Amino acid sequence: MVCEKRTERQFWICGDIHGEVSGLVRNAVNRGISCADIRVVGDFGAGFGRPKSMDVAYGKVRAALERNDICIYTVRGNHDDPAFFDGKHDFERLHFLPDHYIIELCGKKIYPIGGAVSADIDFVDPLTRKSRRMVNDALVRYGSSKRVWWPDEAPVQLAVGSVPSADSTGSSTSSGTLFPECVDIVVSHEAPLSFDPPLVRADYVRDKTWLKILESRKYLDYVLSQVKPALWFYGHYHKHFEGVALRDDASHDSMRQTRYISLDIAEMMRVF
Repeated sequence: MVCEKRTERQFWICGDIHGEVSGLVRNAVNRGISCADIRVVGDFGAGFGRPKSMDVAYGKVRAALERNDICIYTVRGNHDDPAFFDGKHDFERLHFLPDHYIIELCGKKIYPIGGAVSADIDFVDPLTRKSRRMVNDALVRYGSSKRVWWPDEAPVQLAVGSVPSADSTGSSTSSGTLFPECVDIVVSHEAPLSFDPPLVRADYVRDKTWLKILESRKYLDYVLSQVKPALWFYGHYHKHFEGVALRDDASHDSMRQTRYISLDIAEMMRVF
Protein backbone atom coordinates (compact mmCIF):
# COMPACT_ATOMS: atom_id res chain seq x y z
CA MET A 1 0.00 0.00 0.00
CA VAL A 2 1.39 3.42 -0.97
CA CYS A 3 0.77 6.84 0.51
CA GLU A 4 -2.55 8.25 -0.61
CA LYS A 5 -2.34 11.90 -1.65
CA ARG A 6 -5.57 13.47 -0.41
CA THR A 7 -6.09 17.07 0.61
CA GLU A 8 -7.86 15.98 3.81
CA ARG A 9 -4.76 14.24 5.15
CA GLN A 10 -3.20 15.70 8.27
CA PHE A 11 0.17 17.42 7.91
CA TRP A 12 2.62 17.29 10.83
CA ILE A 13 6.12 18.68 11.22
CA CYS A 14 8.77 17.09 13.44
CA GLY A 15 12.12 18.22 14.80
CA ASP A 16 15.46 16.41 14.47
CA ILE A 17 15.22 12.75 15.52
CA HIS A 18 18.88 11.64 15.19
CA GLY A 19 18.09 8.05 14.24
CA GLU A 20 15.15 7.52 16.60
CA VAL A 21 12.75 6.37 13.87
CA SER A 22 10.91 3.98 16.20
CA GLY A 23 10.52 6.78 18.73
CA LEU A 24 9.01 9.08 16.11
CA VAL A 25 6.46 6.49 14.99
CA ARG A 26 5.63 5.47 18.55
CA ASN A 27 5.05 9.11 19.48
CA ALA A 28 2.79 9.59 16.46
CA VAL A 29 0.73 6.47 17.22
CA ASN A 30 0.41 7.41 20.90
CA ARG A 31 -0.96 10.80 19.82
CA GLY A 32 -3.58 9.06 17.74
CA ILE A 33 -2.16 10.39 14.48
CA SER A 34 -3.46 8.64 11.37
CA CYS A 35 -4.01 9.40 7.69
CA ALA A 36 -1.11 11.82 7.96
CA ASP A 37 2.09 13.04 6.34
CA ILE A 38 4.92 13.82 8.77
CA ARG A 39 7.74 16.06 7.62
CA VAL A 40 11.05 15.85 9.53
CA VAL A 41 13.28 18.94 9.39
CA GLY A 42 16.51 16.97 8.98
CA ASP A 43 19.04 15.11 11.12
CA PHE A 44 16.99 12.01 10.50
CA GLY A 45 20.06 9.87 11.09
CA ALA A 46 20.40 8.49 7.55
CA GLY A 47 23.79 6.94 6.91
CA PHE A 48 24.91 6.36 10.47
CA GLY A 49 25.45 2.79 11.63
CA ARG A 50 26.14 -0.30 9.58
CA PRO A 51 25.15 -0.77 5.93
CA LYS A 52 21.43 -1.54 5.59
CA SER A 53 20.77 -0.18 9.09
CA MET A 54 18.01 2.03 7.65
CA ASP A 55 16.37 -1.06 6.15
CA VAL A 56 16.31 -2.57 9.63
CA ALA A 57 14.94 0.64 11.17
CA TYR A 58 12.19 0.88 8.55
CA GLY A 59 11.31 -2.77 8.98
CA LYS A 60 10.57 -2.13 12.66
CA VAL A 61 8.03 0.62 11.92
CA ARG A 62 6.56 -0.45 8.59
CA ALA A 63 3.53 -2.22 10.01
CA ALA A 64 2.62 0.72 12.25
CA LEU A 65 2.96 3.17 9.35
CA GLU A 66 0.71 1.05 7.15
CA ARG A 67 -1.84 0.40 9.88
CA ASN A 68 -2.17 4.12 10.66
CA ASP A 69 -1.74 5.35 7.07
CA ILE A 70 1.28 7.52 7.93
CA CYS A 71 4.01 8.61 5.53
CA ILE A 72 7.28 10.22 6.62
CA TYR A 73 9.25 12.71 4.53
CA THR A 74 12.58 14.12 5.64
CA VAL A 75 14.93 16.79 4.40
CA ARG A 76 18.67 16.40 4.75
CA GLY A 77 20.41 17.53 7.92
CA ASN A 78 24.11 17.88 8.65
CA HIS A 79 23.84 14.54 10.48
CA ASP A 80 22.60 12.74 7.36
CA ASP A 81 24.52 11.13 4.53
CA PRO A 82 23.78 13.22 1.41
CA ALA A 83 23.90 10.02 -0.68
CA PHE A 84 20.53 8.98 0.79
CA PHE A 85 18.81 11.99 -0.74
CA ASP A 86 19.11 11.08 -4.41
CA GLY A 87 15.60 9.68 -4.80
CA LYS A 88 16.89 6.09 -4.90
CA HIS A 89 16.80 5.18 -1.20
CA ASP A 90 13.10 5.69 -0.49
CA PHE A 91 10.75 3.17 1.06
CA GLU A 92 7.00 3.00 0.50
CA ARG A 93 6.28 5.17 3.53
CA LEU A 94 9.64 6.83 4.16
CA HIS A 95 11.02 9.36 1.70
CA PHE A 96 14.40 11.15 1.66
CA LEU A 97 13.70 14.33 -0.28
CA PRO A 98 16.32 15.79 -2.62
CA ASP A 99 17.11 19.47 -2.09
CA HIS A 100 15.07 21.99 -4.08
CA TYR A 101 12.49 19.44 -5.24
CA ILE A 102 9.01 20.85 -4.73
CA ILE A 103 6.55 18.29 -3.43
CA GLU A 104 2.82 18.63 -2.92
CA LEU A 105 1.43 17.24 0.32
CA CYS A 106 -2.10 17.75 1.63
CA GLY A 107 -2.77 20.18 -1.20
CA LYS A 108 0.17 22.44 -0.29
CA LYS A 109 3.35 23.12 -2.25
CA ILE A 110 6.35 22.45 -0.02
CA TYR A 111 9.92 23.42 -0.86
CA PRO A 112 12.69 21.40 0.87
CA ILE A 113 16.18 22.81 1.39
CA GLY A 114 18.37 20.44 3.35
CA GLY A 115 21.80 20.72 4.87
CA ALA A 116 23.69 22.81 7.42
CA VAL A 117 27.29 23.37 8.47
CA SER A 118 28.36 21.58 11.65
CA ALA A 119 29.53 24.28 14.05
CA ASP A 120 30.76 21.61 16.48
CA ILE A 121 32.88 19.67 13.98
CA ASP A 122 36.09 20.73 15.76
CA PHE A 123 34.78 20.63 19.33
CA VAL A 124 37.07 18.29 21.27
CA ASP A 125 35.18 15.94 23.57
CA PRO A 126 36.85 16.16 27.01
CA LEU A 127 36.36 12.42 27.57
CA THR A 128 37.65 11.06 24.25
CA ARG A 129 39.92 14.04 23.53
CA LYS A 130 38.79 13.84 19.93
CA SER A 131 36.63 16.03 17.70
CA ARG A 132 34.07 14.67 15.24
CA ARG A 133 36.39 15.68 12.41
CA MET A 134 39.22 13.68 13.98
CA VAL A 135 36.98 10.63 14.41
CA ASN A 136 35.77 10.84 10.82
CA ASP A 137 39.30 11.26 9.46
CA ALA A 138 40.34 8.12 11.35
CA LEU A 139 37.41 6.17 9.87
CA VAL A 140 38.45 7.22 6.38
CA ARG A 141 42.10 6.45 7.05
CA TYR A 142 41.38 2.92 8.25
CA GLY A 143 39.05 2.10 5.38
CA SER A 144 35.80 2.00 7.35
CA SER A 145 32.50 2.58 5.54
CA LYS A 146 31.09 4.33 8.60
CA ARG A 147 30.99 8.13 8.73
CA VAL A 148 30.11 10.66 11.41
CA TRP A 149 30.51 13.72 9.18
CA TRP A 150 30.17 14.54 5.48
CA PRO A 151 32.17 17.40 3.89
CA ASP A 152 29.26 18.24 1.54
CA GLU A 153 26.88 18.86 4.44
CA ALA A 154 26.07 22.52 3.65
CA PRO A 155 22.88 23.57 1.84
CA VAL A 156 23.10 23.14 -1.92
CA GLN A 157 23.06 26.58 -3.52
CA LEU A 158 21.29 27.04 -6.81
CA ALA A 159 23.27 29.17 -9.22
CA VAL A 160 21.88 28.45 -12.68
CA GLY A 161 19.21 26.19 -14.13
CA SER A 162 15.76 25.31 -12.92
CA VAL A 163 14.06 24.05 -9.81
CA PRO A 164 12.91 20.44 -10.22
CA SER A 165 9.68 19.37 -8.60
CA ALA A 166 7.82 16.20 -7.77
CA ASP A 167 4.11 15.69 -8.21
CA SER A 168 1.91 13.54 -5.99
CA THR A 169 3.09 10.37 -7.75
CA GLY A 170 6.73 11.21 -7.16
CA SER A 171 7.46 12.01 -10.83
CA SER A 172 9.87 14.89 -11.29
CA THR A 173 9.07 17.96 -13.37
CA SER A 174 10.75 21.32 -13.90
CA SER A 175 9.50 24.80 -13.21
CA GLY A 176 11.84 26.40 -15.74
CA THR A 177 13.03 29.12 -13.34
CA LEU A 178 15.81 29.46 -10.81
CA PHE A 179 13.40 29.50 -7.85
CA PRO A 180 9.72 28.61 -7.71
CA GLU A 181 7.48 31.62 -8.03
CA CYS A 182 5.20 30.56 -5.22
CA VAL A 183 5.27 27.88 -2.54
CA ASP A 184 3.16 27.54 0.59
CA ILE A 185 5.81 26.21 2.99
CA VAL A 186 9.60 25.96 3.08
CA VAL A 187 11.13 23.20 5.21
CA SER A 188 14.87 23.45 5.81
CA HIS A 189 17.39 22.24 8.34
CA GLU A 190 19.34 25.48 8.72
CA ALA A 191 17.71 28.88 9.32
CA PRO A 192 17.97 32.06 7.26
CA LEU A 193 20.14 34.71 8.88
CA SER A 194 17.11 36.90 9.58
CA PHE A 195 15.50 34.15 11.71
CA ASP A 196 16.30 33.12 15.27
CA PRO A 197 18.73 32.25 16.70
CA PRO A 198 21.20 35.09 16.19
CA LEU A 199 24.69 34.07 15.14
CA VAL A 200 27.01 33.44 18.08
CA ARG A 201 30.49 32.06 17.51
CA ALA A 202 31.91 29.55 19.99
CA ASP A 203 35.64 29.54 20.72
CA TYR A 204 36.21 26.16 19.02
CA VAL A 205 34.70 27.20 15.66
CA ARG A 206 37.40 27.65 13.04
CA ASP A 207 37.42 30.64 10.69
CA LYS A 208 36.65 28.48 7.65
CA THR A 209 33.70 26.82 9.38
CA TRP A 210 32.35 30.15 10.59
CA LEU A 211 32.43 31.62 7.10
CA LYS A 212 30.56 28.59 5.75
CA ILE A 213 27.87 28.98 8.40
CA LEU A 214 27.49 32.67 7.59
CA GLU A 215 27.35 31.95 3.87
CA SER A 216 24.68 29.26 4.34
CA ARG A 217 22.40 31.45 6.42
CA LYS A 218 22.82 34.42 4.07
CA TYR A 219 21.93 32.17 1.14
CA LEU A 220 18.73 31.05 2.87
CA ASP A 221 17.86 34.71 3.40
CA TYR A 222 18.18 35.12 -0.36
CA VAL A 223 15.90 32.11 -0.90
CA LEU A 224 13.40 33.72 1.47
CA SER A 225 13.38 36.90 -0.63
CA GLN A 226 12.80 34.92 -3.81
CA VAL A 227 10.33 32.23 -2.73
CA LYS A 228 8.23 34.35 -0.32
CA PRO A 229 6.54 31.54 1.66
CA ALA A 230 3.89 32.16 4.28
CA LEU A 231 5.46 29.51 6.55
CA TRP A 232 9.04 28.32 7.10
CA PHE A 233 9.98 25.41 9.39
CA TYR A 234 13.50 24.40 10.39
CA GLY A 235 15.45 22.48 13.04
CA HIS A 236 19.20 22.11 13.71
CA TYR A 237 19.30 24.25 16.87
CA HIS A 238 17.39 21.88 19.17
CA LYS A 239 15.29 24.74 20.51
CA HIS A 240 11.83 26.09 19.81
CA PHE A 241 11.72 29.52 18.21
CA GLU A 242 8.82 31.37 16.64
CA GLY A 243 8.72 34.71 14.94
CA VAL A 244 7.76 36.76 11.92
CA ALA A 245 10.17 37.99 9.27
CA LEU A 246 9.21 41.04 7.23
CA ARG A 247 10.28 41.13 3.60
CA ASP A 248 9.86 43.50 0.70
CA ASP A 249 7.40 42.46 -1.97
CA ALA A 250 7.96 44.64 -4.98
CA SER A 251 5.08 43.05 -6.88
CA HIS A 252 2.63 44.34 -4.25
CA ASP A 253 4.53 47.51 -3.25
CA SER A 254 4.29 46.48 0.39
CA MET A 255 5.87 44.49 3.18
CA ARG A 256 4.91 40.84 3.45
CA GLN A 257 5.39 38.43 6.35
CA THR A 258 6.82 34.94 6.70
CA ARG A 259 6.07 33.15 9.93
CA TYR A 260 8.99 30.95 11.01
CA ILE A 261 9.07 28.11 13.51
CA SER A 262 12.11 26.19 14.74
CA LEU A 263 11.35 22.81 16.31
CA ASP A 264 13.12 21.26 19.27
CA ILE A 265 14.42 17.67 19.13
CA ALA A 266 11.56 15.29 18.23
CA GLU A 267 9.02 18.08 18.81
CA MET A 268 5.84 17.47 16.79
CA MET A 269 3.40 20.10 15.60
CA ARG A 270 0.30 19.80 13.47
CA VAL A 271 0.30 22.34 10.65
CA PHE A 272 -3.14 21.51 9.26
